[in-house]
This record gives sequence, structure tokens and C-alpha cells, in this order.
Amino acid sequence: MSSSPVEVTRTGASTFTASNDRGGSVEIAAAGMPDAFTPGELLLAAIAGCAQLTGQNLLVRRLGEEEPITARAERTVNEQDPETFESVRVSFDVDLSAISDETERTKLVEAVRRAIGRHCTVSRSVERGTPITFSLPS
Repeated sequence: MSSSPVEVTRTGASTFTASNDRGGSVEIAAAGMPDAFTPGELLLAAIAGCAQLTGQNLLVRRLGEEEPITARAERTVNEQDPETFESVRVSFDVDLSAISDETERTKLVEAVRRAIGRHCTVSRSVERGTPITFSLPS
């Protein structure tokens, strides 16, 4: 089914651990629980992380390996249906001042946007509305 399955196991009242077959894990919990992400925060992290992974080569090639790059994902909530995201905005915090030519900066920004638009699996899947099915034993 999936090339990289993730399992989520209940560890307590409204707390869970997500794990993959490579040994990675992350704590998931209801809002307000310490040391964990809510499922919505994980979706934001997945979108920002995918954007980072997709855009990093272009940015690092121009700015150098040591240049700090942070991606921040924020959501707006749908007022009519507060259980859904209205929109997600990903913003990069990276210093592009080392590229003095404004045209070259603009080309880099557009190249990163294009790469994310073409290759970021998470944002592409969310934007397209990937179908999800659920099953329980009968």
C-alpha cells in the first residue's frame, strides 16, 4: 500500500506516538498537552518540512551550506467549519542579501517556488485533496 507507512499507537489519554520503520518517532496529543504536536501542527510541519527539503538545494547552492534557513507554516481556520484549514501559508526566513543583483534574487525565489510546486509531495497532495479511506475490523 504505502512505500513508507507510519504507525500511530495510543500511549495514554489523548496521547499517541507516531513511528516509522526507520526508527523515527514523534509525540502526538490533544491541544495543550506538553511535549507533543497536535495532528494539525504535524500537517503544518509536514508542509513546511517538505518545502524545506524541496527548496534547500537551490538555496544552499547559492547561499552556502552554513546559511540558516527556516520555513514557518501558519494556517487560517475556516470560520464556518473550524475543524478545517481555510488556507496554509509557508514563509521562508532566509537572508538573500548575499545575492546583490535583484534579478538574480527574483530568479532564485521563483526557482524555489517552482521546485516546491512540482516536487513537494505533501503540499501537492493537500492542494489536490488526496482521497483518504479508513478501515476498522468488522
